[in-house]
This record gives sequence, C-alpha cells and structure tokens, in this order.
Amino acid sequence: MTSERFAGAAVLALAALSVLTFGCADFSRGPAAVAVDAGAGEGGAANPDGATSFAAVEDVLISGCQRCHSTGGEAGDTTFLLTGEAAADLDTVTRFVDVNAPAASRLLAKMAGNGHNGGAVYAPATPEYQTVLRWVQEGARP
Repeated sequence: MTSERFAGAAVLALAALSVLTFGCADFSRGPAAVAVDAGAGEGGAANPDGATSFAAVEDVLISGCQRCHSTGGEAGDTTFLLTGEAAADLDTVTRFVDVNAPAASRLLAKMAGNGHNGGAVYAPATPEYQTVLRWVQEGARP
C-alpha cells in the first residue's frame, strides 16, 4: 500500500470513528423533509391564521435535537431539554428565542453550530432552520 493510500485510509477511518464517537455532531444531515401538520399548506405547518405552528417547530427539534437534548442524553445537563410534550417543550424553546431579533436567537445560533458542542444540526439554508426562523419571526406563538 502506498503512503498516499495509507494516509487516505487513515483519514477515512478517523472520520468514521469521529461520527461514531460524537453522534450529536452529525454534519451529514443535510436538508431533510420538514414535518408538516395535517392540513397545512406549503412551507410548513401552519395555524389557522397561516402562521407557522409550534408543532412544526417541535417536530424539527425533536428529530434533530432530542437525541442529545433529553434526560440521559449527551446534553442532558443543559437547560435545553426536550420531552416531546408540547407545553413543556414550548416553555423550554421560547427561552432561547428573541422575537425582537429573530435571526440573533440563541436557538438558531445553536442549530447552525455557533457555540454548540454538537456542531451544526441544521444549516441556515435548510428547510428545518427556515421553519424555526419563520416561527420566531412570526412571534414564536403556540
């Protein structure tokens, strides 16, 4: 095996080990389908008045964040814990949003990997990130 092949194999092995070791830092998620409430139109789940619902946001956060941000999870010692119970999750999530400066919300910064030990969960261009941003821009209502 040439030294170039060996170095390439070593890099691949280290990358695979990193993914297995640091499961919360899943940089390969890429754009996934946004969960949509029944009866919602294009662009994510909506309340009857057309606003993005917390249910759509909770679906995004449960699928991308709850694995680590739950009791017993890797981030179980943080104040951002998701239970899957809408009222409790709404209370938790709204502590991390700023409806006066939506794009500067701590929740969105963490989702994008800024100051997040788990790395980027959803990049700003993803539908999931845009759903959460839209919800905050609309006032972060239930």
